[in-house]
Amino acid sequence: MKAAEWIDLSGKVAHVTGGAKGVGAGIVRALHAAGATLVVSDIDEAGAGATAEEVGGHSMKLDVANSADVDKAMEETISVAGSLDILVNNAGVYLELGGPVRQITDEMWSKLWSINVDGVFYCCRKAADLMIKAGRGGRIINIASTQAVTPGVGVTYDGSKAAVVQITKALALELAPHKINVNALAPGPTWVNEGDAPPIDGSIPAPTGDPLADTVANRIARLPAGHWGDPIEQGKAAVFLASPLSDFVTGAYLPVDGGWLTL
Repeated sequence: MKAAEWIDLSGKVAHVTGGAKGVGAGIVRALHAAGATLVVSDIDEAGAGATAEEVGGHSMKLDVANSADVDKAMEETISVAGSLDILVNNAGVYLELGGPVRQITDEMWSKLWSINVDGVFYCCRKAADLMIKAGRGGRIINIASTQAVTPGVGVTYDGSKAAVVQITKALALELAPHKINVNALAPGPTWVNEGDAPPIDGSIPAPTGDPLADTVANRIARLPAGHWGDPIEQGKAAVFLASPLSDFVTGAYLPVDGGWLTL
């Protein structure tokens, strides 16, 4: 076998949730570059359609917090693309749903966990069922975060991503006999906003008094890589986890963080 075959995803169908923009879109582009057929889903239907059109794939609107919608979307993936070989659980939220614990309402907590944890569970449950029935094996890639092991955003988000890591490990053990590898990809500081990422020059901002924000700012200033990550770099790691390169890798937590966790 030639090395090029180790990353060849030709004939494989990948469903990426939350693929309209940011890390999700980077993963879509990278999997497409490796030869996979893409199904892109997102609560943002127009955004999912634009990303899918870019790679010649399929798109659909999906609220991962709705289990019935998830079941329908996974089945529709097979209907429109022929199979479901790779699932990337990227859909997630944190903006305006984090912060100091005394400010987090029941509604904020429930909304974030319904997407970041329930959504991952629903997608894994249905994808595993379909992959087992197909008998072709498969790959499930759950997008966790470096915040799963180092706090920074707040108890809502950080706790949810830690849950995703443990879900990944439990499923890796359960699904291994079916030749389904389950791994967690953990992005570090990745620039997903409009415009160029600000330079990282080692300058540590003055403390604000917010332990979470100050910790994150301090780490970014000292990031060993010296620059923000790009969504396509997360995509390259997803290709590794989706391809034959990682045949013997399951239950892993893979940080793609520019050295964030070394600090």
